[in-house]
Amino acid sequence: MLRRFQFLAGFALILTLIAACSGDPTATPTAGAAQPTATPAPDVIELSMISSWADGIALADVGDAAVMKAIEDASNGRIRVVRAGGPESVPTFQQLVPVRDGLFQMGSTTIAYHPDFTTIGGGWNAVKGSFDTRVACGMSDVMADFYASNVGVKFLGQLSYRVGSRIYSNERIDPETASLEGLKLRGAGPTASNFVSALGGTTVSTPIGELYEALDRGLVDGAYVGGGAQLAVQFGWHEKLKFVVAQSISYTGGMYLMNLDTWNGLSPDLQDAVLDGIALANYRSAAEFLRLDQEAIRTMVDSGMELITLTDATAQRLDAISFEGQFEVLADNEPPEYVERMRAAANCVKNSTG
Repeated sequence: MLRRFQFLAGFALILTLIAACSGDPTATPTAGAAQPTATPAPDVIELSMISSWADGIALADVGDAAVMKAIEDASNGRIRVVRAGGPESVPTFQQLVPVRDGLFQMGSTTIAYHPDFTTIGGGWNAVKGSFDTRVACGMSDVMADFYASNVGVKFLGQLSYRVGSRIYSNERIDPETASLEGLKLRGAGPTASNFVSALGGTTVSTPIGELYEALDRGLVDGAYVGGGAQLAVQFGWHEKLKFVVAQSISYTGGMYLMNLDTWNGLSPDLQDAVLDGIALANYRSAAEFLRLDQEAIRTMVDSGMELITLTDATAQRLDAISFEGQFEVLADNEPPEYVERMRAAANCVKNSTG
């Protein structure tokens, strides 16, 4: 083996000497000649995102964080989303306009926080079902078409919080009827108002961060709110509430929007990466959101709140009331062709998930 190595080394040396003595002008680079340079790495595109969620709650620390990381991963580091602030920077219900106008490139919000612009997303929340099923049934296409054409922003997708909206109250809820007769509940958007009023109650629209004070002052008797039970614990609502309904109603999730000029300025492969990132974030955060919700329910019970478990028939009836209430709002406010498309997609999800 050693002799073979010596032979190869000697042979290589002979070839080197021949090349050095040849008349080929390219054999030996002249002093100062240009040398090949490495291909520069693509510039990183940094996008600022305004969020409806304050630091310290799961919707920001788990939800937004998952989306930001997943978009960076899906784009191989070519897109970096940077949090530009929360509701302390721009009030929750006023964040869509600065995204549309380009003050921020992205927005993290929810369907209920811009009803003055559109309620079409109520169809998305009307039915339970997985992220993949919603995409396959065409919900994302309806939302993307509508938001681009009628709102002026790019709809990127939704992040599932794994539960729908829950009823929290200082009055005991009858598990047979789920009556909210005479109760004032915090609720955001016309679809929440439709649902609560169908059960005899009324809604008070207030930013989620102000609910604790509203409970403390007796301005509301409870809340109908999504995002998971962990919000009740993280905001301290359980200190002011007596009852929580075990079952959640329909679906809730975070909505991610992008400025249209920013979206159109991305190459097709980076556009795909952003959408892939939303899907990836759903898969990564699913188990954590479910864990947080169930852990918070146990915390509330341990703190003295009573867990109300609706009968199966009542829980199904409430889902049906929510479904029809969402589409009543859509029918009153949105173009018929979009309402029809969204209802068809929602029925597809319903039939796919049972």
